Amino acid sequence: METTAIPKRIRQRFVDEILKMYASGEISAGKASEMLGIPRAAFYQLLAEKRTPLPKKLEESIKQELRSLTEMT
Repeated sequence: METTAIPKRIRQRFVDEILKMYASGEISAGKASEMLGIPRAAFYQLLAEKRTPLPKKLEESIKQELRSLTEMT
């Protein structure tokens, strides 16, 4: 059986769509990295490189934790 490589532009569209799904909260980082076939650490690196925003729920959670920490000091 012969395998055909996925054209780069199609692969990039797939990656972009996965990043959009993550940013909107549709899928988790674990699911996104699984779908892309890369380790979670590599997915986080990709997020940083593409400047992909965090999902709102995660962003809110991080902000709340930071507020709690500043209130403790």
